Amino acid sequence: LQFTHLGVLKSGTMRGVAASRARLSITPSSSTRDPHRRHPRRYLSRANAAVSELQQVKCFDGAWYGPEIKSRAQEWIWVLSEEEVNEIDIALSAVKAKGLNDIVSFGPETFTLPTLGPKLVALGDELVSGRGFAHMRGLPVEKYSNWDVCAIFHGLGRYMGTAVPQNRAGHIVGHVKDLGRDPNDPLTRLYTTNAAQPYHTDSADIVGLLCLSQATSGGHSQVTSSVAIWNELVKRHPESAKVLLEPFVVSRKGEIPPGKQATYTIPIFHHTTEGRLCAIYDRSFIEAALKMADTPRLSEAQAQALDHLDALACSDELRLDMTLAPGDIQWLHNHTTLHARSAFTNDDVKPRHLLRLWVSPPKGKAMTLPAIFAERFDTIEPGPLRGGIRVEGQTLCVPPEP
Repeated sequence: LQFTHLGVLKSGTMRGVAASRARLSITPSSSTRDPHRRHPRRYLSRANAAVSELQQVKCFDGAWYGPEIKSRAQEWIWVLSEEEVNEIDIALSAVKAKGLNDIVSFGPETFTLPTLGPKLVALGDELVSGRGFAHMRGLPVEKYSNWDVCAIFHGLGRYMGTAVPQNRAGHIVGHVKDLGRDPNDPLTRLYTTNAAQPYHTDSADIVGLLCLSQATSGGHSQVTSSVAIWNELVKRHPESAKVLLEPFVVSRKGEIPPGKQATYTIPIFHHTTEGRLCAIYDRSFIEAALKMADTPRLSEAQAQALDHLDALACSDELRLDMTLAPGDIQWLHNHTTLHARSAFTNDDVKPRHLLRLWVSPPKGKAMTLPAIFAERFDTIEPGPLRGGIRVEGQTLCVPPEP
């Protein structure tokens, strides 16, 4: 399968990114106790029965390595042109002129982007079927109100799919900001703190992060190909690779869907019926589950396997570092990339603040997921109901402030 690449640099880019003034172009390239927690081995036999161990412990195509991909930044950095920003402004003015104020209801038919829209559709395809990440620059966030920038961000993402809720409050545009929460509390989600976030995937196919303001120090982003991590595990630590195909107990951190338990069990690495590798991982959620009295302790092999995974994810050989400046948007495909954030400190004037979007692509545009993913994604059927955090009494909303 030949994937597509994104060539989207322009001259005079921010922070010294040099390239020709290219437009977006697509070119070919390469309430009861959970019985599963009582019988992990029995569960494993059901979860992995369809695929033999020999088939699973192999390398996969689609890996990239940080130092090498960094040298090809012209493929994955998109600097918005003046014309593209003007088109965004026209779309924003149009929804305001019509008196539309429910951002949740906005879609391509409402937030109309005649030339930019098809490029965003192509970007979504590239995220899912290609490299798995992109870095957009040049949205002049300083000139917009909070409502405006939320509307714009949601409007852009809707060309890739449907925005899904990110927490029990139903936020479909979320705020990544230090709210003073205790990172050691097992129910705290780390995006509401200034603590480092370990390498993880989010509970949606695509995640977008729009920077509004930077931290005084720290808060840098790292991205790693989960396919590269897997391939290196197979080569260097094959026994750990096998362990990571077995289920781990994962906490929901109190955000429990109807009919579900406080924890669930799922392996970290999987391969799909399309012959691709996918991953679902957040060690902080595994460690939160371990703080529950009835969760089995990790075996020595499990702990070592997670350590091997984390070490590879943050290694200089695999990791790609990014610093998001105001107006930058990082787009990631969660099933094939892991991302992390360093700890940070804020001054008292303008603290670090990002907006987040979780997007579920439509049918025909999404990766085929293993059936076990329904435990976290509610359904594996592509569309508006796949992924996100869904609890009773939830109302979808876009709060302009955290």
